[in-house]
Amino acid sequence: MKKLTLLLLFCLSFSSFAQNAAAYKTKAEAFFDKGEFEKAIANLTLALKLNPKDDKALAKRALCYEMIDKLDLALLDNLELLKYDKSGAVYGSIGYNYLWLRKYDDARSYLKQAIALLPDQVSYRYNLALSYQFQKNYEQAITLYDEALKVSPDHKRSKVSKARCLIFSNQIEKATALIDTFFAAQNFDVEMLVLRADLKKEDNKLSDAFQDYGRALAIRPEDFEILNKYLKCLHALNFHEEEIDVRKREIDLMIKLKIDSLEIANSYALYAIALEESDYLDAALENYNESIKLDPLGGDVGGIYYLRSILKAKLKDFDGACRDLDKAKELNPGKDEDLDLYFIDDEAFADFVEYCFPGL
Repeated sequence: MKKLTLLLLFCLSFSSFAQNAAAYKTKAEAFFDKGEFEKAIANLTLALKLNPKDDKALAKRALCYEMIDKLDLALLDNLELLKYDKSGAVYGSIGYNYLWLRKYDDARSYLKQAIALLPDQVSYRYNLALSYQFQKNYEQAITLYDEALKVSPDHKRSKVSKARCLIFSNQIEKATALIDTFFAAQNFDVEMLVLRADLKKEDNKLSDAFQDYGRALAIRPEDFEILNKYLKCLHALNFHEEEIDVRKREIDLMIKLKIDSLEIANSYALYAIALEESDYLDAALENYNESIKLDPLGGDVGGIYYLRSILKAKLKDFDGACRDLDKAKELNPGKDEDLDLYFIDDEAFADFVEYCFPGL
């Protein structure tokens, strides 16, 4: 009777144990679906304390760690999972983790095993090619992207990355042909659109590049890299009124994304230049001031002080212009004559030259 009681108690405790683990996993699934990955991880951790060999819980927690960019922890879970599940999917996940942890040899080792087990899974071939691209072995990367495209001819990521490798290896004609073929087949991809714009810009087809960057930006309005390229086209095309609006948007986005203050300072200076080009001189001065507040050295070799000195001279603030010019000379020693010549050679600054360089 005593043995029977103990067996019954064991069965009851095991049942409760299983139910608790299942409950934690159910909660984790609900949190995962809502994008609350930290809470999902907490519940999966509790489930794994009850059953450390739960392969589904390990796989899900690894995925949660990937979603919050904790790839080192994802890797640990996937390596543990491999003890119980030697599928191609697990090898592929480990290869992916190593890839983004920049351990490229390890990544290749696991990705090749994943490909051997699941030869039709294009993502493993793509990640293998990417590992070579990241190390600037573009020739090998291109070969592997071609292999990925044999498995999945419509795989956009492989086409985009191959085009990028062709550009990086200066195979411009092949890159252009690939990109043109891509769009001719009624495909669309923002990154491919940006690559086409980049090539047009390099070919000095600024209006065409401007159009492509604009289309890309309409789809990804907060993509800082695309925004920056679009602004460079606006400036080069002398579309300063539009540049003013977009430059302000860029600064707001930089502040939101907590971009480095020196980069924000540079954007304030570029904003000021666009305002000055459009004759909004007081507003331009305000933004040069904002730039120097963030970067007291005034950019490379004090260039912002020099630009502000020119603007102050236009505004007849000769004393302020002289002080900024002196600061620019201090930060860029040995260039005094070059800096002075801009003013001396322009009749519009005659009064300023008389004020700042008496007896010249």
